Amino acid sequence: MVAQPAQITDYLNEILGVRAAVRPWAHRDRLPIFLKRAYEFYLLELLGRECLAIVDRGNGEVAPATIRKHTEQLLAKFPGEVIYVRDRVAGYQRRRLIDQRVPFIVPGNQLYLPSFGIDLREFYRQLREAPQRFSPAAQLVLLYLLLRAPAGQLSPNELAKRLGYSKMSMSRVFWELQDRPFARTETAGRNRLLTIGDDRQRVWNEALPFLRDPATKRCHVSRPNKPIGGVTAGLSALSHYTMLAAGPQETVAMTAARWRMVQASLDLKPANPSDADTITVEVWSYDPLILAGDDFVDRLSLYLSLRETSDERIEAALNELLETLPW
Repeated sequence: MVAQPAQITDYLNEILGVRAAVRPWAHRDRLPIFLKRAYEFYLLELLGRECLAIVDRGNGEVAPATIRKHTEQLLAKFPGEVIYVRDRVAGYQRRRLIDQRVPFIVPGNQLYLPSFGIDLREFYRQLREAPQRFSPAAQLVLLYLLLRAPAGQLSPNELAKRLGYSKMSMSRVFWELQDRPFARTETAGRNRLLTIGDDRQRVWNEALPFLRDPATKRCHVSRPNKPIGGVTAGLSALSHYTMLAAGPQETVAMTAARWRMVQASLDLKPANPSDADTITVEVWSYDPLILAGDDFVDRLSLYLSLRETSDERIEAALNELLETLPW
């Protein structure tokens, strides 16, 4: 069975969250007869680039080396990417196509576009499996929707611009969130749109089991002569938001990249966490600046960073923290 244009667009929309434009290629009549007999030709606009999709019309297998030669011949007549499309390809053939670096699409099965940096042999399967915990990007998106985003739907492109991620990353986030009872995705024209429930406190409670401590590690250093930077976090931030009386130690949060820059520019010495001049640096899996307000980490990320505490004072302050949110 020959793959149809609708199968290509539906698959790309399902996997990447983009509605690719497909139309017949007007210059097929200029090609040699053997190429016109072997393929259907479509212009495919994908992620802002124009590609030529060549859809295999045959039933038998074609050697990947031959397909490679055909794509090279077409590249002499078409200035963009040439992508091989077939409705079914055996596993060993897919491996050989990859070895030949032939871009290809098998709708519903596999996508290999090396010039786009995309190899989705396992990605589709993994997205169908609900993760035990959200990825850092998915967690950031959910917290953004709870804390900052206006009511309504957002596309991957809009979220990518607002949060500093790639559109591909946001498309993956849509897959993580779409089957949750508190989130919904739908397609409108060429865009997929994401929204959460109107009752944001309920969304938070339902999502809580999937959310993680944003801090991947904590480092304790003596206070240097120059400001260390970062966003106020930990008990320092909790005392700002609540009635908790925090100690003299300072806690700040930053990304791993920022922490590497700080270490390279300042002479930092390891310190005892209980010392008054100690600064605790939390290295976060997403940028705390994105949701921060007035140089303090956001309330929900702060809650997640401290919720494993066994200190009753801190537990009471965390409950107070959530009560301050205008759900």
